[in-house]
Amino acid sequence: MNWQGKRVLVTGANANTGFEIARRFADVGATVFLHAPTLGEARAAAARLRTTARMKVWPVAADFRRPARIGSMIDGILRRVGGIDILVNNAVDQAMGYAMQDTPQPFLRAAIAINLESLFVCTQAVVRAMIKQGAGTVVNIGSNTSERAIRKRSVYIATKGALDALTRALAVELAEHGIRVNMVVPGYIRSDRWKSLTKGVVVRRRANLPLGREARAIDVAEAILFLASDAARSITGARLAVDAGSLAQLLPADVETGTGLLRRPANAK
Repeated sequence: MNWQGKRVLVTGANANTGFEIARRFADVGATVFLHAPTLGEARAAAARLRTTARMKVWPVAADFRRPARIGSMIDGILRRVGGIDILVNNAVDQAMGYAMQDTPQPFLRAAIAINLESLFVCTQAVVRAMIKQGAGTVVNIGSNTSERAIRKRSVYIATKGALDALTRALAVELAEHGIRVNMVVPGYIRSDRWKSLTKGVVVRRRANLPLGREARAIDVAEAILFLASDAARSITGARLAVDAGSLAQLLPADVETGTGLLRRPANAK
């Protein structure tokens, strides 16, 4: 696919997986709008990309805790380039640390504002422009925890479950306008948070992934690139897991066998 001239907005793109998604689109020649909560963060991330290649990267900012401010960011992009061809909804509040019964209401409201309300508002503004164009692609970043829950993440999981449903609803509703809507579902992704894990935890996580290795940000970026490309022109409403097989298994390997951790696959790194 020729990505030259394609206009891409990646939200939450100043670090980790979002940064890699922005980098991958810029690397293939697309014009990328790199979003961060503040303009300073967005500019710093864009500068990091521009030093690696002749990339067309533009920093944009909006605080997703305040959905009302998103419209002006989208308007600024549209004034600059006239439209948006691809939207990647990556901005997220990880909402970690509270058991459901102990969750403070401000914590709940912040996660909903970022993970659902702002995502909806941002998508709504972008889709209006895509409808005028007669085409467009939206890729949402979900989570495999919406199918297989983990502890002390009930708010996060609830918002990602809502995003599952929203992805299907938008795929159906927007198809008549030539707009495709899909979802990429990461599992264990190596990120900055892994630096705080002990070696034992990392080893066990890997042993309990069927592929024997965690996915990386580039794996998620490549999946998004595929779903946004012409190769996926007949795919909408899909949910593509990038999780080294964790959703496919009923039980972790050491629980299933009862004999301790299984040997890692020979090709695991």
